[in-house]
Amino acid sequence: MKRIVIQEGNHMIGKKLAAVALSAVLVLSSGIMAFADTTSWDSGNVYPSDVLNTKLLTPVKFLIDKKVVTGDQDGLFHPEKSITRAEFATMMAKATNNTNELDIVAKQNYYNDLAGYDWAKGYINACAKASLIQGVGNEKFAPGKNVSYAEVITIIIRSKNPSAVTTGTWPDNYILYAQMNMNSMISDRNISDWSAPATKGDVATMLYRSMPKN
Repeated sequence: MKRIVIQEGNHMIGKKLAAVALSAVLVLSSGIMAFADTTSWDSGNVYPSDVLNTKLLTPVKFLIDKKVVTGDQDGLFHPEKSITRAEFATMMAKATNNTNELDIVAKQNYYNDLAGYDWAKGYINACAKASLIQGVGNEKFAPGKNVSYAEVITIIIRSKNPSAVTTGTWPDNYILYAQMNMNSMISDRNISDWSAPATKGDVATMLYRSMPKN
């Protein structure tokens, strides 16, 4: 088994897990749409046509109704596309209700590479303040970098139980925790490369499954 010690935000994840671990790797899910300039988008009970009559309609509809995600400018969801770390942080801040005093939080300087991300800075800082996210080192967040499946599952686990994973080497410790304790959330994605960019469809499904429905 080849294992590479990495930090959150890097993509130097071990490409091979033990056969037992691989057999248990199922999938991550959850989703997001564009955030930069579609914040006023209102579904009006009209949902993206590319998720209608698919299994994604339920999670996407839920996240849109909860204002966790918005529609792309073309009105589609594009479930096959990847999302950035800035987009995922924005989504997580909304999903976990860490959106109080965004204007104040946005003025804080957790990271020094958020120029051009004014639309996301408050959300990114809110997630950092809540200890949901970490940077990639040297006070950088890499907001335009695609978020990986390992990063997605790590942040969701932290949002549900900050002390759930206290031992082991990232990301294997979080991946194994998810396999052992979150089967209902990741049981149908069949992810084999946890360092790969997470798709909108997978992110939407996993986040939907992790959120309370009342």
